[in-house]
Amino acid sequence: MTLLFVVAAITACQSPARNDNAKNKTSNLPEIGGVKDKNGCLTSAGYTWSKVKEECIRPWEGGITMNVTDTTTTFETAAFVVIDSTKHKAELFLKEADDSILLDSVAPHLYANKAYKLAQEDHCWSLIHQDEMLYEEKK
Repeated sequence: MTLLFVVAAITACQSPARNDNAKNKTSNLPEIGGVKDKNGCLTSAGYTWSKVKEECIRPWEGGITMNVTDTTTTFETAAFVVIDSTKHKAELFLKEADDSILLDSVAPHLYANKAYKLAQEDHCWSLIHQDEMLYEEKK
């Protein structure tokens, strides 16, 4: 019985110094699952922060996919648009922009800011920048 008690006491106890060492070693390891951005979005899995949804999203899931109209000047093939549930704002995800771009609703089926205009005509969205159509909805 004494032997059983001694074995149990030795295996159950751990010195505080050894426990602190284990904590320090794990804190220096990279986070499992990849890199997260300033909003906590897992960028390595394609997530980015949506200002209109106020959550991490993958823009191509549930957003509007738009194809580039002039493939001779760019290798980029798509842009993505997310419209808020109240239809007051649209958010553009463009490869050439570091951050998403917000547009305000100015009329039914029309969102704009100083640089971009997003318009829907015949159930198809188009993104216009300085009077040039850059992207058109993929159908």
